[in-house]
Amino acid sequence: MFTMRAVALKLFRAAWANVLTSISIITISICLVMTMSVYALNAHNQMKADIQALYGEMDIMVGYNPDQHQLLTTQQIELLSSLAGVTQVSNVSLAHTKVEQEKSTTFYTVGVENDDLVKSRYHFEMNLGPNDAIISENVARIFKKNVGDTIHIQTKNFIVREILPTMKGTDSPNIILLPNTIVKTWMNNSQPQTAGMFALIKTEDGLAKAVGTEIKQLDETLRVDVMSDYDLFKRNLQSLMIFMIVLAVFILLIASVLLLSTFQLLFYKIKEQLMILRALGASVQQVRRIVKLQLSLIICFGVMLGTTMSLLVIKIWLPQLISLLHLPNARTELPLPFVIVIALSSFLILQVMTQWQVAKSARLLPLQIATDNENLRLRWTKWKTIMVGIGGIIAVLFLLQAQLTGTGSNQGALLILIGTILICGILLLFIPYLFTALLQVALKPIRAVLGKEAYLACQQVMPQVRKNRPIVLSIIGLMVILTFGSSLMKTLQHNDLAFTESQYETAVKINNELNDPTLTPAVIKEMEALPSVQYAYAQSNNAYIALQLGDEWLPENYTTIDIEKFGQLGKLPKIEGPLQDGLLVTKSLANRHHLSVGDRITIGSYDVAAQQDRPTGELQIIGIIDAPLHYAELIVDWSSFLTSQDHTIIEDIMVETTNPEQALSDLSFLEERWPALKFTDKVTMMEQSREMFFQRWSLFVGVFVLLIVATVLGVLQTLLHTIYTKRSDYVIQRLIGLSPNGLIKLILTQVLSFVLYGLTVGTFIGLILTRMLGFIDESSPMSYDYLTLGITSSAFLIATLIVFTLQGYWISRQKLANEIVEI
Repeated sequence: MFTMRAVALKLFRAAWANVLTSISIITISICLVMTMSVYALNAHNQMKADIQALYGEMDIMVGYNPDQHQLLTTQQIELLSSLAGVTQVSNVSLAHTKVEQEKSTTFYTVGVENDDLVKSRYHFEMNLGPNDAIISENVARIFKKNVGDTIHIQTKNFIVREILPTMKGTDSPNIILLPNTIVKTWMNNSQPQTAGMFALIKTEDGLAKAVGTEIKQLDETLRVDVMSDYDLFKRNLQSLMIFMIVLAVFILLIASVLLLSTFQLLFYKIKEQLMILRALGASVQQVRRIVKLQLSLIICFGVMLGTTMSLLVIKIWLPQLISLLHLPNARTELPLPFVIVIALSSFLILQVMTQWQVAKSARLLPLQIATDNENLRLRWTKWKTIMVGIGGIIAVLFLLQAQLTGTGSNQGALLILIGTILICGILLLFIPYLFTALLQVALKPIRAVLGKEAYLACQQVMPQVRKNRPIVLSIIGLMVILTFGSSLMKTLQHNDLAFTESQYETAVKINNELNDPTLTPAVIKEMEALPSVQYAYAQSNNAYIALQLGDEWLPENYTTIDIEKFGQLGKLPKIEGPLQDGLLVTKSLANRHHLSVGDRITIGSYDVAAQQDRPTGELQIIGIIDAPLHYAELIVDWSSFLTSQDHTIIEDIMVETTNPEQALSDLSFLEERWPALKFTDKVTMMEQSREMFFQRWSLFVGVFVLLIVATVLGVLQTLLHTIYTKRSDYVIQRLIGLSPNGLIKLILTQVLSFVLYGLTVGTFIGLILTRMLGFIDESSPMSYDYLTLGITSSAFLIATLIVFTLQGYWISRQKLANEIVEI
C-alpha cells in the first residue's frame, strides 16, 4: 500500500525529463527577473551618483538674477539656515579676475567656504586659507603652475594648494577657487553685510521642493533652483523610467511565457497521470494532494536554484563578462533583503498560478482530461474582439492626449508609453492568427518548392500555434528588448559623437585660451606650408554689432572667417563682392527684416559714455546663407575694416590632416611663440567620449548579454522538450514511410518556423515600439542598431539548427520497436 507522498514521488521519478526541464526553466526565469531587478537598482543608483558627481550634494541653489544687481546678505543666510528641513547652507561668490597680469582675458573665479557641501559641488578637497587658491588643470597648464607655486590674481599673490583634474571626454574649464571672504569683496554692489552671490542648500530627503516653495514665499524676488526640477534631471529620470518600464514589461513577459510553456508541458503530462488515477478511482482530494506535492517540489527547487544562480551571475559571472568585453567596472550591488523578497514573491506567485490549475484539473473527469489535452485549435472569440476594440480606442485616445499635453512632458511621456504598450499588445494578439492564415496560403508553394516533408511540417505547425505561443512570445520579448535597448544605446552614442563632431570641424583644434591679440591670420600660411597639414582656417570670437534698420538699432553678434576659403571647402556657396566692406547674413534674419543681396546697412557700436549705439561705418550684403556660423547670424571676412576697428581676436584655428599625431608634432613651433595655446585632436576626444559612454552603460551591456543567453537557453530547452514529447507522432510518421532524413527535415522546418516567426515579429514590434517612444523626445532622431539585431538573430538561428539537427538525428536513428515500447 502506497501513501499519497510515495505515489507522487514515484510519478516524479518516472517523469524525470519533465521535472528537470521544469526546474531548469523556473531557474532561468528567476534568474532573468533578478538580473532585471539588479540592473534597475544599480542603474538608478548609478544615475544618482553621476548627477551627484556633477552637481554635488546640494538640493537647492538660491540667489538673485544678474540684472537685479542684488547680493545675498548674512541675515538672509541665517534665515535660510533656520528653515525646517534645511541641513546645510554654503555661501558662494563669483567674479571675473585678471590672472598673472594677463590683460586680454579674465578668468571665472569662485569664492567658496571650506564645508563639505561646496566641496562636493566643485570637487576639491583642500581647505582654503586666506592666501590659498585652487585652480583647474587648464589654468595650471596656461600659466605653467604646480601645487606650491605662487599665482597672481587681481592685486594679490596666492599659493596653489590643489589642481582640479579634467573629466574624460570634456574640456578642462578655466576656473579658480578662492576663499569667499576675498571674492565677495570683488563683486559689484558688495557691502559689509554681503554673504555671497548665491547659496547652496542641502535638505533632508524628499523635502527639497517644499523648502524651495517656502523660500520663494519668503522673498519672491529670489531665484530658487531646485536641482530635481532641472531639465537634465527630468530627462535622465524620464529616460531611465521609460527604459526600465519597457525592460521590466518584456523581461517579465519572457519569464512568464517560459514558465507558462513549462507548465503547459508539465500539466499535459500531469493530466495524463490524472486521467489514469481518476480512471482507477482516485478521489479529487487524493489527486490534488499528489499534484500539489509534485508542483511544490518543482517550484521550490526552481526558486532556490534560480536565486543561487542569480547570485553567482550578478556577483561573479557579470563582473567577469564586463571585464571580458573590456568594459569599465560597473555597480553590481544586490542587497540580501532584496534577493529574499524577490525569491519569496516569485515562490508565492508560482504557487498561486499552479494551485488554480491543480484545482481546475483535479475536478475534471478522465474523458474531459483527454479531450482537453488534444484541444489545440486557435480560436478567435467574442471577448477578444471586445478587448481589442477597447484597447485600441484607449491607445488612440492616450496618444492624442499626449500630443495635446506635450510629448516631452512627464504626463505626455507616460501617455505615449501606455498607448505604445497597448498597441504592441494588440499586435501580439493579432499576429498568431495572421501567421496561421499565411501558412495556410503558403502550403501549396511550400510543397512545390521545398518538398513533402516541409509541407507536412507546416501542416502540423498550424494546430501548434496556440500550444507554442509561449515559446514565440519569449523570442518576441527578447527581440523587442534587443531592438529597443540597442537602438537607445546607438542613439545615445550617436548623440555623444555628434556633439564631439560639432566641436571639431577638423582633425585638430587649436584654442587661443588667453585671447592673445598677437595671434593673427598670417600664421595660417605658415601652418599650411607644413607637409602634414592639408588646410587650416581661423575663426574669431563673436563680437557685438548694431544694425541701423530704419530709426531703430538692432543688436546682434558677428563672427569673422575666411569667406573665400570657406567657399573653396564647400562650407559656403561661392560669394562674389567686396569682402572689405561685405557682410553675409542668414536667410532667417534676412526674411525677418526684409534684407536682400546688395543692400547697404549702417552699422554701429555701443558708446558707454552716451549709453547708446553710435554709427561707425557701412556694410553691403554680399550673400545670404542658410544657417548661422558659430552661433552668429552675421559674418564678415578677415579683410573687413571691422577687424581693425573692433580688434577682432582669433578664438580657434581648425587644422585638417590625415595624420593628427604628425601634425601636432609639426605644429609644436606655435607653442614656442604662444605657450598658452591649447591643442586637441578629434580622435582622442572621440575615444574618450566612447570610453565615458561605455563606462555609463557597461552594466547594461553585461545584463543584455546575459538576458540573450538566458532567453535562448530557455527557448531551446522548451523546444527540445516539446519535440521530445512528440516522439509518438514521429513514430507514426516513420511507420507510414517518412525517412530518417525526412524526419530531421520535418523537425527543423517546424522549429525554424516558430523561431523565424518570433524573430521577425519581435523585430517588427521592437521597431514600432522604439519609433513610437521616440516621439517623447524628437530633438534627436532614433538610430537603429541593425548589426546587433542581425548578429543576434543569426546566432539564434545557427544555435537552433545545430541543436535540433542533433536532436532530429538522435530521434530518427532510434529503433522503431524500442520507440513504440518506450512510448
